[in-house]
Amino acid sequence: MRVAGYVREAADPAGDRPAFVQQEEIRRYAAAHGLQVVALCQDIRTPGRPLGREGYLSLLQVVSSGHAAAVLLPGIETLSSDVVVQEIMLWDLRSRGARVVSTYPADLEALSDAPSDPTRQFVRHILARVAEHGAAVAAATPGVPPPALDADAGVVIRLVSPSPAATDAAVG
Repeated sequence: MRVAGYVREAADPAGDRPAFVQQEEIRRYAAAHGLQVVALCQDIRTPGRPLGREGYLSLLQVVSSGHAAAVLLPGIETLSSDVVVQEIMLWDLRSRGARVVSTYPADLEALSDAPSDPTRQFVRHILARVAEHGAAVAAATPGVPPPALDADAGVVIRLVSPSPAATDAAVG
């Protein structure tokens, strides 16, 4: 399987795993599991500049272009230390068709389809509803009239212009 690796150094260097250590974890895991690393995207600290997400944006391009079927992380905390942000980023990657794999066996449960963590469950539920809403809105193509109403169904829609007095009261 073709994979894209992603590494990110922490904004605070104290207690952080350097990018080269994370890259080696990815390379060892890929070699041990017969995975082909086609890209290695990274967000690293540069003195005098805030830690950005340029590497993650590159990762999204690799995945969206179809060059990798999966993303290999040296732990899901590479995405973020915040579980909500992790779930948003995992959803983003999965919505682009990528499978997400971690070098840490402990991440297997969090990456499963039914994690036990209630926060992860809640965020996934919300993201699924957002995706459903987006699909419904996208399906309502502009310029296409809504379906005709059945006159026998008893549905009446009447647009009423507000009276000048009501308009003045709302403005004042």
